[in-house]
Amino acid sequence: MVIFRRLASTTTTAAGSGGGAPLKGWRKYAHQFRDKPASYMTTFALLHEITAIVPLPIVYYTLDYSGWHIPLVPQEAIAEGNRIMSKLRTRYGYEPLAPDSRIMVNLATSYAVVKAMMPLRIAASVAMTPFFAERMIGPLLGSFRRFIPFKKSTTTG
Repeated sequence: MVIFRRLASTTTTAAGSGGGAPLKGWRKYAHQFRDKPASYMTTFALLHEITAIVPLPIVYYTLDYSGWHIPLVPQEAIAEGNRIMSKLRTRYGYEPLAPDSRIMVNLATSYAVVKAMMPLRIAASVAMTPFFAERMIGPLLGSFRRFIPFKKSTTTG
């Protein structure tokens, strides 16, 4: 039984060129996407979510440990927000927040920073999609196909 198999290396060429010059730049990735849209869409969705989740604790703990205060938030608003959150926390069995606690401000700021980084996150996800689709998701889906055979469509068009 063969456990590992070597994947054939193929060069993507221009359509209809009969083995012409290899595609370059984004055309190569567009051609690969056309061949394997499920792998690419799954990879993009996972990368997009990872780039949303990973920065949250990084930004939060940076704000928390640096002690940096957001100058636009008045202390009265923080105290009122903490009072409301303390009611919710005690209702569900957690300790109430101190009136001067910056936890909620840091959480809201972290969320806003990650949302503001959305264009950068999308660009990073698009840039990383081909690599991860070919190196991780494609082989993973291939291993599932080995155990779960899919019927080929026999419709003629």
